[in-house]
Amino acid sequence: MTSMSMAETSHEFEMTGGALCLDFANTLGDRPRSTEEHLGGYDDLLRFSRQAGSLPVEALDELEHLSEEYSRKATSAFRRAIKVRETLYRIFGCLACDQEPQREDIRFLNSELHRTLPQLEIRAKDGAFDWVWAGHADAFDRPLWPVVRSAAELLASEDVTSVRECASETCSWLFVDRSRTRRRRWCDMSTCGNRAKARRHYQRRKQSHGSE
Repeated sequence: MTSMSMAETSHEFEMTGGALCLDFANTLGDRPRSTEEHLGGYDDLLRFSRQAGSLPVEALDELEHLSEEYSRKATSAFRRAIKVRETLYRIFGCLACDQEPQREDIRFLNSELHRTLPQLEIRAKDGAFDWVWAGHADAFDRPLWPVVRSAAELLASEDVTSVRECASETCSWLFVDRSRTRRRRWCDMSTCGNRAKARRHYQRRKQSHGSE
């Protein structure tokens, strides 16, 4: 881990999934070739949480500090995060293709829920009540808690039938299609959508020139 503060880095994640759990699953791109890995270590896991706003800044700062002192624990939590990510991708990837997720993947998600939900508490703030993440400050798996909760909430919601996989040949990202027509094809029109349009334009020009 470098001495540079995470707040000062320029590394950014594409948050186009429409749900935190899908954004997390999308931190590995270009499947199945797996050539676009965006989580290289525990510090990247913290960067993801920071950009997503899924945990308070002070909690992430504390974990950043502790991970330098307890690197083995941070590494263990990171490995578990990758297992969670791949499980979520398989679950929602199956649903995007109208297939039934594997039972062992659902069992694993439930085991993560059993570890996650006890960390939630209701607390009063400014005359209102809200969910907050409790647990010990040195819980290195803390960045996973909001992700696991998001996955459970998406699976139990009506939006689960709108989970899609990007139609691009070079993208495997997942997203929730909340478009009016429910015919969204791309994770991001400005990237995959435009590339697809450019390829179609090129093919039309190529065919046109070939017929001359």
